[in-house]
Amino acid sequence: MSDDIAFWLSYITNGKHLTWYASFQFTIFAAVVGGILAIVFGLIGATLKNSRFLPLRLLGSTYSNIVRGVPDVLFFLFVPLAFEQGVEWLLSTQVCSADTIAAQSAAWPPCKEANWILGTTEYLILASVSLGLVYGAFATNVIHGALRSVPKGQLEAARAYGLSAVQVLWRVQIRQMWVYALPGLSNVWMLIIKSTSLLSLLQIADIVLWADRLGAPNFLPAVGLVHEDWRWRYYLVLFVFYILVTFLSEKGFEAIMRRAGRGILSEAR
Repeated sequence: MSDDIAFWLSYITNGKHLTWYASFQFTIFAAVVGGILAIVFGLIGATLKNSRFLPLRLLGSTYSNIVRGVPDVLFFLFVPLAFEQGVEWLLSTQVCSADTIAAQSAAWPPCKEANWILGTTEYLILASVSLGLVYGAFATNVIHGALRSVPKGQLEAARAYGLSAVQVLWRVQIRQMWVYALPGLSNVWMLIIKSTSLLSLLQIADIVLWADRLGAPNFLPAVGLVHEDWRWRYYLVLFVFYILVTFLSEKGFEAIMRRAGRGILSEAR
C-alpha cells in the first residue's frame, strides 16, 4: 500500500506533470485577457452601432455581423498568422537587401533576417487578442441591446439637467446598461472559457495538449510500457477543472450583478 502511494506521488509530481500544472496559467491568462478585450471591443462596437452617423453605425454593424459569422477556429488561426506575416513583411522592407532576398530559398519570409520567431508569450498574447476580437462581436450585440434597454426618460432627464451627449452616454446610459448586459456577457464569458481549449492550435503547450500527451500510451525503452491509454483520466481532470471555473464564474457574476444593480431599477435584475 505504501509503495503504491509512493509510486503515485512520484508519478504525479514528475517534471512533465509539473509542466502540465504550470500550463494552467496559459488557459487562465487567455481567458482573462480575452474577456477584458472582448468587453473593450464590445463597448466600442456597441457605441459605433448606437452612433447617429451612418458610416459609424455601418462600421459597428459590419464588425459584429461578419466576425460572428466566421468560425472561431478559422479566426483563431488567421489573426496570429496574418499579424506575424505582416510584421515580417514590414521587417523585410528594412533589413532585406536584393542579395539576401535572392539567397532565400523558402517562400516566406523574404529573407532570413526578417524571420520573426514567436515564442509561447507572443502566441499567447495573439491568441488573447483573437479571443477578444471574436467574442467582442458577440459582446457588441449584447451591450447594444442593453444600451437600448435603458429607459429613455432617464436619458431625457439627464439632458434636461444640462449634461452633454458624451456625459449622458458614459455617466447614465453605460452606467445603467450593465444591469441589462451582464446576463448576456456571462454567456460570452463562458464561450471564451470553452474556446481556450483551442490554444494548442497555436503551438502553445496548454492543458489540453499536455493531457493528450500524458494520457497517451507511454513507453520507455528500459522498462517497456509504463501505462496504457489513460487519456480519459486526464480529460476527466480537465472536465472537473472547467466545471470548477464555470461554478466560480457564476458566483462571480452574481456578485457583480448585485453590485451593479444597487440603486438602479429593480425590475432589470
